[in-house]
Amino acid sequence: MATNLVQIKNDSEIKERLAAERARLRKIAGLDHPTHFHRPVERAFTAEQRKQVTILFGGFTWKHEDLIRAVFQGCGYRCEKLPVPDVAAFQTGKEFGNNGQCNPTYFTVGNLVQYLQFLEKEGMSRQQILDDFVFFTAGSCGPCRFGMYEAEYRFALKNAGFDGFRVLLFKDSDGIKAASGEPGLKFTIDFGFGMLNAMHLGDVINDLIYQIRPFEVNKGETDRIFHDAVDELCE
Repeated sequence: MATNLVQIKNDSEIKERLAAERARLRKIAGLDHPTHFHRPVERAFTAEQRKQVTILFGGFTWKHEDLIRAVFQGCGYRCEKLPVPDVAAFQTGKEFGNNGQCNPTYFTVGNLVQYLQFLEKEGMSRQQILDDFVFFTAGSCGPCRFGMYEAEYRFALKNAGFDGFRVLLFKDSDGIKAASGEPGLKFTIDFGFGMLNAMHLGDVINDLIYQIRPFEVNKGETDRIFHDAVDELCE
């Protein structure tokens, strides 16, 4: 029988221990001396790096992702879709992300971390991963979960050992900018409208598939036809 257990005599001692632990955690987190938050300044993705850097993206349906990839490639960028998130990605997101987040956050954030871990297992060094890959996602502002995705990506990446991995935000206000020089991912009319059309068209295709599939005569033919249609649109 264990004899080294902490003995609590009364409620006041519980409160004292809780207060001491709370003070310890506040000190570790730096909450006793709060400072104004500034968005992290990361390494720029410049035009000179376009030939060697691969842009990663994901989190959509396969229709959206195929169309988005076509826009990237049509504008001369190297890009790659992330794999479809699975339960392991969800668990990775919970391991390295914040507590109490929504499931979409855990799946998307964990999927990115899991893919970078896969690259490392395949023999790439972490520095090579940081230099040769960036992640592209939409950005927003405000306290809603969509506006906090960027911070969640950075937090999980740091906890997983990929601190400094570049996260590029696409915003309608200023597109994508680099700290100096010509940006590696340039917000042009073709790029902006291409992305917008890819999102809208992906939604329309999804809606059509859901309406047609229940009435298909040959099972699987709807998906096959729309796969061919999306391939043709991407060309």
